[in-house]
Amino acid sequence: MALDIDKPNTIERPPETGRMTDLVEEFWDLPLIDALYQHGLRASPDDFRDALHQLFGRRGQLLLTGSARQALRVVLARVAAESQKRRVLVSSFNCRVVKEAVHSAGLAVDTFDFATPNGRIEWDAVAQSLTDEHLAIVVPHFFGIPTDFTAVLPAARRRGVMIVEDCAHTLGASIAGTPAGLLGDAALLSFNYDKPISLAGGGALLINHPAITIDRQVVEAPPPGKVELQQFRRMAARLLGGRMRCTRRSLAARMLTKLRVPGYAPPRVPTGIGSLRAAVGMWQLERYDVIRQRRDHNAQFLNEALGHLSWHVAETVGAAHLKLRVVVSPADAAFAVRQCRLQRIAIANSNWPKLIEPDGTESARVNAQRAATFGLDVPVHQNLSHTDLHNIASAFAHAKAPDWEMLP
Repeated sequence: MALDIDKPNTIERPPETGRMTDLVEEFWDLPLIDALYQHGLRASPDDFRDALHQLFGRRGQLLLTGSARQALRVVLARVAAESQKRRVLVSSFNCRVVKEAVHSAGLAVDTFDFATPNGRIEWDAVAQSLTDEHLAIVVPHFFGIPTDFTAVLPAARRRGVMIVEDCAHTLGASIAGTPAGLLGDAALLSFNYDKPISLAGGGALLINHPAITIDRQVVEAPPPGKVELQQFRRMAARLLGGRMRCTRRSLAARMLTKLRVPGYAPPRVPTGIGSLRAAVGMWQLERYDVIRQRRDHNAQFLNEALGHLSWHVAETVGAAHLKLRVVVSPADAAFAVRQCRLQRIAIANSNWPKLIEPDGTESARVNAQRAATFGLDVPVHQNLSHTDLHNIASAFAHAKAPDWEMLP
């Protein structure tokens, strides 16, 4: 749905017949994509790079990649080429593609746990788990809420451990006044469908350490505009299909969607940043401050009702909310999901219900498992109306956190 940014968020949008309100929604539509394509693709990847780089004060080297996964693989492989270290420390609560990127760089995975089920990380404890075998640590910034990881910096520097900030969810957020992505040695950005800005694919790598040099020509592979147009259209069709479905798919259907046949690799599809993605990206960046403010405003409204259930936000960080993550008892979660679905609002445990398993024997990651099992994603995006927000708040009005002593 395209957004008229001149309209205040006090105006109710008319409901679209049969459409579910999704967890994260883009702020472009296909007529806009077609118009930009027909306009002649006057924007270049360099133009988009420059506009994006402004968010980081043009500090460091910014590369445009096919995905955040590729960005992580590339930077890990580059640093590993000059080191004997072969292990990377990541959050056990995370997307599986993080582990895939580590493996594709020829490295092994260790994991760390949350300090609490609502995502608080005790970085002093994580620092103590670093060893001389660790090449890097991937710092997770989830749901638009950065984590203040400054406590791990001295230990990482002392042991020569590279810090990679995963900013796939977190564009425009800050830590102690510094943009998230600038405190580490490198940072990853993603432009997939459920990210702060959506380009139907693509990503970026921000390199802050002067000793890490990567040839842009080796990494960047812009596809033709026609290919990008097809990808936008396919993504829009998939999203529309999901948003027009008011009932949850069967377990069998969902399992088949995620089934991965051993040894099978789907055909490679170029998802780099070409002229069309650059044009759409610049259009979104011009409007992103307004979009981010609306998302933050919606999150603030819901936090007043759901704050006791919400993801940890340190006092030292400035969030750029993408979703609201809540950790709620199973009965209250089921009730809230049903109530919101009746109002055609999607609420789901959509992010990583299965933990990343380390390459080796480690103790159970209890709090990460609780966050994965009992967490729900709640929309705060710019397309929500006041009625939507009140319906969500009402669905969680009497919700409680899980009683951990009563649960296995």
